[in-house]
Amino acid sequence: MPAYHSSFLKPPEVIGNMAILPFKTQFRGPAPIQTNSNEQDIIDEAIYYFKANVFFRTYEIKSEADRLLIYITLYITECLKKLQKCSSKTQGQNEMKTLALSRFDIPGDPGFPLNSVYR
Repeated sequence: MPAYHSSFLKPPEVIGNMAILPFKTQFRGPAPIQTNSNEQDIIDEAIYYFKANVFFRTYEIKSEADRLLIYITLYITECLKKLQKCSSKTQGQNEMKTLALSRFDIPGDPGFPLNSVYR
């Protein structure tokens, strides 16, 4: 069974071998906002393929969007690790807020686990 790849094969912008893709949000930022709320964005795609892709040891990168999919999968894994220790919904929400504001290694940082993939 092969790993699932991103459907965003030709991203509009690329920075550092990672795609800058639109996603559904109400906030302004560097990423473009996806106007059609019925379409799947990269975050929906990462959540949808998370369970299948997390079990693969190797992952063939076919596009810059695949690198972003890997990064979001790592972030989801970190979220689940934090939530596993929580005993209530409120505690879980506080952990997610703390994680959102804390430093999360990006490709190129010494602590990033998959630096070889992002070269």
